[in-house]
Formats: sequence, structure tokens, C-alpha cells
Amino acid sequence: MQLVFVTQVLDRQDAVLGFVVRWVEGLARAASRVRVLALEVGDTTDLPPNVDWVELGREGAVRRYLRYRRAVRGAVREGFDGLLTHMVPRYSVVAGPWARRAGIPHFLWYTHKGVDRRLLRAIEQVDGVFTASAESMRVETPKKIVTGHGIDAAHFDVPRAHHDAAAFRILSVGRVTPAKDPLTVIEALGLLREDGVDVRLRWAGGALARGDDEYALMVRRSIEEKGLTQAVDFLGAVPYPEVPALYRDCDLFVNASRTGSVDKVVLEAMAASRPFVSCNESIPPLLDGALPGFADREDYAFRAGDPESLASAVRRWIGLDAGARADRAAALAQMVRSEHDVDVLMERLVRTMEGGVS
Repeated sequence: MQLVFVTQVLDRQDAVLGFVVRWVEGLARAASRVRVLALEVGDTTDLPPNVDWVELGREGAVRRYLRYRRAVRGAVREGFDGLLTHMVPRYSVVAGPWARRAGIPHFLWYTHKGVDRRLLRAIEQVDGVFTASAESMRVETPKKIVTGHGIDAAHFDVPRAHHDAAAFRILSVGRVTPAKDPLTVIEALGLLREDGVDVRLRWAGGALARGDDEYALMVRRSIEEKGLTQAVDFLGAVPYPEVPALYRDCDLFVNASRTGSVDKVVLEAMAASRPFVSCNESIPPLLDGALPGFADREDYAFRAGDPESLASAVRRWIGLDAGARADRAAALAQMVRSEHDVDVLMERLVRTMEGGVS
């Protein structure tokens, strides 16, 4: 297959979408040729020789639309025989007529609980929608294909750091937005420290969408009001190659996301052999499916928006023997390597698309 892959950013250093480069490498192993259409292109170092790309640019909505349409049409005429769009339904809405006229398979990757008119229109246009879990794409349609996630397990396979400090280090990774709920994490941190627990928080992630900056200022005010300035370290946007070191240096990963889909940062933490707690309802089915009889699933969960529930979950992990924590984390890492490795997923996507147009 010669595959056109449409995404927002192709850049190894991007703090949010740096993983996309690794996806492209996996696609290039499974397909004879890959062309990436991206709004932004940055660091593409060491991409395989069978990969090329077109930067569409973000400026000018009409011009961007015309450049995208021209790029899809040109690729089809050049002999590309598959189209995969990543996360943005309108990419499929715009490209759908060209793919249909050319008779090439056209698929969308989508993992978010949000359902809007654009997604519904995209589903009408595509032959299938790949998603990480049943909860990650909440439209009941025979076109939904649950595949698991695509995590670069080797990238996150980092040796455990040795620490002399007594503080228990927790980490969260994600944009500072209401959907990621840093306020609940901060409140839980305050409860723990009020009880004399020496726990510290590092948060990696910056503002992205309109309004994120204002929300981040509110979060920082909350930290100051609670007297937690010395216990919280907001790192801002961290380049993707540097993220594994953050997992290496933490004792527990905390995921307060309310997106409802399988948040890939939880799987990254698991790949890095780090224990975690999450309020995301899509995580327990993931563990049950991959680790049958997982007796202690409640240890990995807390109630969304409930700082006392989160504080209790953190206390459970602090009270657990370090060896037991390591054993559990190792089992989680093995699950990611076997069920959610990026090369396994990319092979699965390409082979499904090669099955043809339904």
C-alpha cells in the first residue's frame, strides 16, 4: 500500500504530537510508501526513505483548504492507494469525495469522547474509524474498529532513577485545562501535605487552546493560596524526547483526565514501569481485558473530581512496599508491550486498510 497520512504536526520535538513521528515510522514499515500531509512540519530527522511530506501551513482557512484538497488530489493521481486521517474529522470530510471517486480505502483514527456534527459527517465519508477502545469513540456504528493504542514502548523503557530524597514524587502529563483537572490533583496534594505526607507534584504540559492561559493562571493562584508553591513544579510544554525522563523520576503517575477515552499518557507511564492512578472510566476495562483476574483494580482508580478519593489512592501506593510497587508496574509494562506497541498497531491499521473498501 502507498498511504497518505493526514495529521496536524510532524515534529519529533512537539510536546503534544511528537509521538506522531514514531507512528509514521511504523506505517513506513508496514506500507511501501507514506506521504504525510501536515499543517506544521518540524524535526523529521531519520525518517525512513520511503516517507515524504507536504506542509500545508496554518495561515488562511481558505488557502489551507485549497492546499489540502490539491495535495490529496495530487497524491491520488500519483498512485497513492490509501488514506488515513488522524484525530481531526474534517480532514476526512474534505478528502472523502476524492477518496470515494478514486475507489481507495479511507479511514479515520479518532480517540475522544466528544461527538459532534463533523465526526458524524466524517463517519459517513470513511470506510472505517479506528479507535483505541470501545469508550474512545462514542458513536455506535459498524464502522468502528477497536485496535488498542500505539505506544513506543522502547522510548519509555527507562531505568528507574535512584533518589535519596524522602519526598514521594507524583507526576501528571497533559495540558493545563479543565479536561485534565489539575485542580483536583492540587487539592489532593494539599490534603496529603496537611496530614504530614511529604509528597511533591510535577506537571508537564502547557497551554494549547484559546482560554488555556487564563485557566493556567487560575490554577497557579490556587497553588499559591494553598501554600503549595514549593511542592508543585509546573514544567510547561516538554519536548517529546525528554518526556521519558519525567516518568523515570516519579514514584506514581496521576491521571485526572475527564476525556473519557484511553489517555495515552497512562499507557506511557505503564510502558515506563510506573504505577498509576486514574479517574478515567476507560482504564479498568483495559486492565481487565489484558490482565485477567486483576484483583487490585481499585488501587488504580479514584473518583473524578474528588480530591479526597485521589489522596486516599496516593496513600495506598505510598504504603505499599517498594518491591510490590515494582512488581505491579512490571506487569503493566509487559501488557503495553504485548497489546499496545506502536509497530503492532501500525501493522494492524495498514493490513485492515489493505482489506479494501467495504
